[in-house]
Amino acid sequence: MACAVAVAIIRSLSGTLGTTDVAPAWACLVILSTMIAAEPARRRHPGTSFGPANTVTLTRSILVAVIAGLIGTDPTPATTLSATIIALVALLMDGLDGWVARRTNTSSEYGAQLDMELDAVLTLVLCALLINWNITGVWVLFCGLARYVWIAVQAVTPWFCRPLPPAFRRKTACVLGVLGLTGALAPWPSPTVNLGLALTATCALAVSFGIDAGWLIQRRKEPMT
Repeated sequence: MACAVAVAIIRSLSGTLGTTDVAPAWACLVILSTMIAAEPARRRHPGTSFGPANTVTLTRSILVAVIAGLIGTDPTPATTLSATIIALVALLMDGLDGWVARRTNTSSEYGAQLDMELDAVLTLVLCALLINWNITGVWVLFCGLARYVWIAVQAVTPWFCRPLPPAFRRKTACVLGVLGLTGALAPWPSPTVNLGLALTATCALAVSFGIDAGWLIQRRKEPMT
């Protein structure tokens, strides 16, 4: 259903924003990849209902899918402004699912995983658009690929799987990263503003990942607890 809604929105925008023939495929890929990535968490708790909070997350995934559908379009003021506005709405909705989960007492590991996977996909999609529209160089892909590289390192390095201590810094860096990438898409009068926002996002995420990586490296020889 979510894929059908996203495709319908993209097709309705094709005349205005000039979406490509592969735009529906990009949209469906966003939604399906998010659901598949969170599936292991759902299987660990098979009795968990989808619930209202996850419905909010799924709705947000439709917005991210529409943004992905803009890949391949020309960076006109209409497309860049549309991408910026949709991404801002998706970012503002990021905390809504958690609030709904707490209000309805439906918090779950699956819901948290689904939300995190969608955040990662949104970041990657924003990076892809920035490169596609020649706003930044490929260096901005650090933002979109950092988490996936982290997971790959964990798969081959046991001590990298040590649980990290709680830190509000990570959520702050994530918000700054997505907000900076979103702002970098906007049609600013000077491209220097776009580059500055993208660079700020990259630095925020790089510092956060670097601190966590350093913490793990320092404790690599300690026994896992």
